Amino acid sequence: MRRYDGVPPEILADGTWLLERRTFWASLMYGLAEEDLLHALFGSGEEVWLTDQIDNLHEEIEQSGKWPVLRLGTQASDFAMVAWHGHGTEGYDFVVLPGGDRCISVASVEGGFYGPGLSWPEAERLIERGQLGSTAQRLLLLLRALGDADMPTEVVGQVAEALLAVGNATCSYEIAVEAAQQLLKDEARWTMQGEVLLCDGRHAVRRPGGLPPEDLLKLTRALQ
Repeated sequence: MRRYDGVPPEILADGTWLLERRTFWASLMYGLAEEDLLHALFGSGEEVWLTDQIDNLHEEIEQSGKWPVLRLGTQASDFAMVAWHGHGTEGYDFVVLPGGDRCISVASVEGGFYGPGLSWPEAERLIERGQLGSTAQRLLLLLRALGDADMPTEVVGQVAEALLAVGNATCSYEIAVEAAQQLLKDEARWTMQGEVLLCDGRHAVRRPGGLPPEDLLKLTRALQ
């Protein structure tokens, strides 16, 4: 994966501590849902701007000198999120580990956005098979990599309940639903072409020609 060329393995670290930080979830959703909704769901107080809380989290990660990694733990193949930093910027990458020594990036937040990298059926399987955290946490972790115009309508309710499960207990269900609707807006469609699942999103690396054909096939098989 080009982004990780020359990066020593020791810079990668266990990132499970992020799961218990509401600011992490806010940072993951930031830019997709309105800030006031995210503040209601994840903010730590009216006197502190949500953006300041997110900046503090990124600074904490950078000062650690490590790149936290969250692996879903799906046995044969795996899916992970990497919180990276460097050269005055930071972001999140979503990668598929199809086996062997391969690591293929399918979506990114900041640092050159691309995606979506997952269809809804693929995300469902990862949520079901994954062993990281709770079901709600796995669902929210995949949101920034997910984009599928054919998602069933009940996914909005699932995401709203997940937001409340990891966010402020006093937040209303109506706010969570409104945030979920904004987080799930995507017109990308997925189709099988031969043995390969492809996305029509113009920023998707899983589009025709976005990756070498052998990598597109590896991704499809790993996420089945």
